[in-house]
Amino acid sequence: MIPMSSVLPCLPDPSNQSERQKYLRRQRLAYQYDHAFLEPLPLLNTAHQGLPFAEWLSPKYLVTRLIQTSKLPLNQTLARVRAIFDRVDELEDYQDFFPFLPKPSVMQNYYEDKSFAEQRLSGPNPVVLQRFSDELKIRFAEDLKVLQGTLQSQGSSLDLDAILNAENLYLADYTNLAFVQRGSYEDKRQYLAAPLAFFYYEHSNEHPGLRPLGIRISRTGPVITPGDRHWSWQYAKLCVQIADANHHEMSTHLCRTHFVMEPFAIATARQLAKNHPLGLLLRPHFRFLLANGELGRTRLLGYIDRLLPGTLADSLKIVTSSYKSWNFQRSAFPQAIKNRGMDDQNAFPHYPYRDDGNLLWHAIYDFVFAYLQIYYETPQVLKNDSELQAWAEELASPLGGRVQGFPHPILDIEQLVDIVTNIIFTSGPQHSAVNYTQYEYMSYMPNMPFAAYQPIRKTADIQNELSLVPVLPPRTQAAEQLAIMYILGLPYYYDKLGHYDHPFAGKAKQCVENFQEALNEAEQKIDARNQYRSIKYPYLKPSQITNSISI
Repeated sequence: MIPMSSVLPCLPDPSNQSERQKYLRRQRLAYQYDHAFLEPLPLLNTAHQGLPFAEWLSPKYLVTRLIQTSKLPLNQTLARVRAIFDRVDELEDYQDFFPFLPKPSVMQNYYEDKSFAEQRLSGPNPVVLQRFSDELKIRFAEDLKVLQGTLQSQGSSLDLDAILNAENLYLADYTNLAFVQRGSYEDKRQYLAAPLAFFYYEHSNEHPGLRPLGIRISRTGPVITPGDRHWSWQYAKLCVQIADANHHEMSTHLCRTHFVMEPFAIATARQLAKNHPLGLLLRPHFRFLLANGELGRTRLLGYIDRLLPGTLADSLKIVTSSYKSWNFQRSAFPQAIKNRGMDDQNAFPHYPYRDDGNLLWHAIYDFVFAYLQIYYETPQVLKNDSELQAWAEELASPLGGRVQGFPHPILDIEQLVDIVTNIIFTSGPQHSAVNYTQYEYMSYMPNMPFAAYQPIRKTADIQNELSLVPVLPPRTQAAEQLAIMYILGLPYYYDKLGHYDHPFAGKAKQCVENFQEALNEAEQKIDARNQYRSIKYPYLKPSQITNSISI
């Protein structure tokens, strides 16, 4: 990244245009778009000139990561030795995969319905659950009919009509994964379901919270409920977990944090001079993003091909499909929550991702507003900022950033504040929430494996634990999933949200100090909330959030 220690913020004007344009012409040669690698995503083109020097991972970063992961090789060696002599015969055998690594706490309660439901709200993928709207009632009318028939045949005390009328039915929908064809690695066939999972919110005073109601593994099969035999219900939940893992890795995580932020890093490098106030603010939030994107394209694809259940082409299609349906304005955190009908705290009181995220969104918004007001004293100053308007135009251009829903030109400061808040939140809190949860929830195979290793059973007729174990990854695959989750999900706080290496001066310095104070207050509120949460949610504590997508 560009060293900022001696750079003073300045908007473009006739007196400095020549020097700024000379710098930007060099930047545009170094930073170019690649629309062909994963069409239609706009990524950094490194085929001819490689990664720009300013984007390289620093020696400090590399050494620290090496030290942090030093226990992994020995852990993996022992896992490989055990794979030769010791088969996985029961679920508890997967606990032996952690001889030198910390055991995730989820292994103590992953099989409980409470844990299964809570992972929709504070797990690695807390962005899928949605409240049943009128449109969903029509779309899933046949599924609701099957669910109601199942509940009635089992003599359940739950009245689905009453739950629907009270607008208290929720859905986790993974049917958009149905196109994925089974893949294989070596001699192991891999499989993926595309289930529907139904939930309701229990508002009782004694045990309030989200409850699973039923799972339809296939839309041509029955609905499995907690009233079915124990191991059939565990199997149905496992199918949901596998689908959630694939949706998380390829859509929520890879596409909608890493890849959607990449054009912002490129456009900022190409269109905002090194002393532009917006560039000074944004660049720390892009640190190592492009380097990690390059690593992902050269190394991560191998893991995807080996561990995920689809062919590599199908797994990448999850990414491209997710990108095509992504919209910058609709994806902004408060709007995304509202779009899923999850914004009403009275109807849905417990949602850690939403509640902690709101604290951070408002803190970032207030900071960005105060900071930008320093430089854009009137709407005319903003409209006349040629670099800002070129930045916006390039981000929206089909030949450039291809950011759907990106407003251009930018007409007023409120519009710019919304944009910048969305960028900083996605790069910091959003990525931290979906990245640093991975080790806790996705390293222990009985909770969330990447693939099933037997054909998916629509009826979930599972008699006992011995019938469930072969569905899970064999030792070699389990060890590799554990390794990648450890590398990606291990907290590495190269920096901390709201703390910047380059000094701000004057009014800008006061804005940063106020921001840090607001984040400290948010952390205290989150700590207080976690005292009463049965499952703690530390992933949106500001002290555990990095400024950028740095892993």
